[in-house]
Amino acid sequence: MRIGIVIRHCRNFKASRYVIEVSRYFCDKGHEVHVFTSEWDNLDKRVVIQKIPKITNIFFIQEMIFLIITSIILKFYKFDVTLSQATRYFSPDVCEMQFVYKRWSEERKSSKNVGKDLKLKFRELRLRGQDIFSPFMEGFNLRNCKQIIAISDIVKKEIENLYKISPDKINIVHSGANLEFFNPKKKKYRNQIFKRHGIDQKNILLIFVGNPFDRKGLEYVIRALPKVKNKKTNLLVIGRKDVSDMPFYQKLSEELNIAKKIKFIGLTPEVDKYLASSDMFLFPTLYEPFGLVILEAMSSGIPVITSKAAGAAELIENMKDGIILKNTKDYNEIAQKINYLLEDKERMKEMGKRARMRAEKYSWNAAAEKMLKVFEKVKK
Repeated sequence: MRIGIVIRHCRNFKASRYVIEVSRYFCDKGHEVHVFTSEWDNLDKRVVIQKIPKITNIFFIQEMIFLIITSIILKFYKFDVTLSQATRYFSPDVCEMQFVYKRWSEERKSSKNVGKDLKLKFRELRLRGQDIFSPFMEGFNLRNCKQIIAISDIVKKEIENLYKISPDKINIVHSGANLEFFNPKKKKYRNQIFKRHGIDQKNILLIFVGNPFDRKGLEYVIRALPKVKNKKTNLLVIGRKDVSDMPFYQKLSEELNIAKKIKFIGLTPEVDKYLASSDMFLFPTLYEPFGLVILEAMSSGIPVITSKAAGAAELIENMKDGIILKNTKDYNEIAQKINYLLEDKERMKEMGKRARMRAEKYSWNAAAEKMLKVFEKVKK
């Protein structure tokens, strides 16, 4: 098959990593793959990259320009199948849904930390335009595409309920984990990581990975930290630091007198080493269609504490290979679950081992093969 994939960013450290992984498998199977993108990391050399110019850093305008340019350019190409997220390109054959924007815009409106901060107010103003544009494009493409790939059962149900799409059109394909890259063996870098950030080797290390911080629940992780019984506990936060709401989290940590315990380290290509070097992964997300980093943390052999709002929670057997929170915003519950694991180190290690065993059932090759079966339904 000749496959055209449209994705604005194709990065190792984002959910768009799936394109890097599945395109390699498609090439291995003899398919011709073209990727239309503005930014990319480590795409297979056999992939034909069609660069789409990036004209501005303003997210909403980026989205519109990218959609218009790709929609025009792809008229000059002939593919057996085109794959795109629903807001990136007019009328793809297959919509790949990692995220239902309409659902998140509703959640975001009820969970704001704007206050009097001018930067946050400007951010909200920009997002209002996106709240109109993105659901419109999402609905248009979901209704007009031939097949839909949903990253989880949560996403499938949201598409059905919010856009009244027939379930027969929707295929669930869970993301995979790179089991070699995210591996417990990389715990050997623990001393190096601790030394790099000035953390006592005897301390407990919690880790949070993700952006945007508000949707991923960083506020509740920070509020839980003072209630952790083991006071020799540190938190590493991996995610973009140049965001408008960063002052909110820094101020919150100062108000709770835990600023010295938290390290905001920005983005890093070594997230594999950081996960394997940590004692547990915290991810009380408010809305997460899947949460690839959950599976990657499990693959790294550490316990995960997450919420039932995460699609990847479907893969977890609660209290055995991970912990699913009853109330995402209840930081007392988060602290309680952290304390539960820290009270018994053997129990914590055993949960990490079970997490790895569960993750081993989900590979990128398996996910890519399922996607090819969907492509077969629609190829021209």
